[in-house]
Amino acid sequence: VGPGTGVAPFIGFLQQREEERKENPEAAFGETWLFFGCRHRDKDYLFREDLENLVSSGTLTHLKVCFSRDHQEDEDAVAPATQPRYVQHNLLLNSQKVTDVLFRQNGSIYVCGDAKNMAKDINETLVEIIKAELHVDQLEAMKKLAELREEKRYLQDIWG
Repeated sequence: VGPGTGVAPFIGFLQQREEERKENPEAAFGETWLFFGCRHRDKDYLFREDLENLVSSGTLTHLKVCFSRDHQEDEDAVAPATQPRYVQHNLLLNSQKVTDVLFRQNGSIYVCGDAKNMAKDINETLVEIIKAELHVDQLEAMKKLAELREEKRYLQDIWG
């Protein structure tokens, strides 16, 4: 999960993975998801071409992008009001798959960006996803998220 400039380290991760895939084409690589968000598609979509190329090559298997301000400022916007505005909304829309990757495929989640709002919102969203998808209460969901942290499978690089 890397909205805004928080996407930068993911570009490095994905470029490394792309090189590994080239060096070892027979190896099985798991799914790679990136949840990216910015204010405006035309002004703030950092690394757009790179990300599209990574999807085309199969290095990045799922790219979920949202724009928080495009449909607010443009009354004739194509995006319906139900279009996700923030990365946590895209996480919720993909909650079954997020849960599957984290808990059944033993995957990891990395969050990079603003500590004040985004990181807190992502944490709360993950708790809600765990509650709903694993059918547990709030406390148990928080424990499961803490376990991911302890196992270094929920990592954050946050600032602000």
